[in-house]
Amino acid sequence: MRWLQRYGPGLLGIVLGLLLWQWGHRIYGGFILPSPLQTLHAISAILLTPESWALIGATLWRVTIAASLSLSIGGLLGVVAGYMPFILRMLQPWAVVLLGMPAIAWIVLTMLWFGPSHSAVVFTIVVVTLPVVFMGTAAGVISRDRRLEAMAAAFGASVWQQFHAVALRQITAQLAPVLAIASALSFKVAIMAELLTTVSGIGGALARARANLAVDEALAWIALAVMALLVVEYAALQPLRHRLDRWRQLSAGA
Repeated sequence: MRWLQRYGPGLLGIVLGLLLWQWGHRIYGGFILPSPLQTLHAISAILLTPESWALIGATLWRVTIAASLSLSIGGLLGVVAGYMPFILRMLQPWAVVLLGMPAIAWIVLTMLWFGPSHSAVVFTIVVVTLPVVFMGTAAGVISRDRRLEAMAAAFGASVWQQFHAVALRQITAQLAPVLAIASALSFKVAIMAELLTTVSGIGGALARARANLAVDEALAWIALAVMALLVVEYAALQPLRHRLDRWRQLSAGA
């Protein structure tokens, strides 16, 4: 019963969505909107092709590289800006500008700078997600409970120990929503950039499906992109989020 209460609404939503999809297929026909079963067959055909796994792996590799760079650079800048208000006030306007620029604009610029290449896709992902990580990290630093650091200092903890054992846990505990947003953005931007640059990957496969008017294949690649995002979400981000939540509860209990 607990399992049904936890997962039942989500499963019901999926079933209703599939029924609505099938209804749209019956109205518009298979050329405009292939049925869920046709899309499932297209997914099976794609997964049986070794080259398709290479395309999925290429997209995941670019997202991994870009997300690592974004978390490293944005996290470091966010920590520095959180501790130094002058740096925050100096970088915040640039973060707002970067957040406001459409991803498509960056894709056009990076195609001019790097050409249709792997570097163009990675750079676009980094520049779109970095301000999100920066602002989230800075907000986590600012909202930390300074009383815990004062308590650690009273017990003789050094400045580094106060940061590593107390402040850093509070900061990272605030990053769960930021990680979810950055992950979703990374996949969206990666596929958009690959599609427009026709670089090999899920986006490149979508571009070929569009050129061939293969709607079922395009829907299959979209479904595979969503599946890849869900794998990253539940295999990597969810365990990390549970750990961060425990840190937040421990910090609040302290």
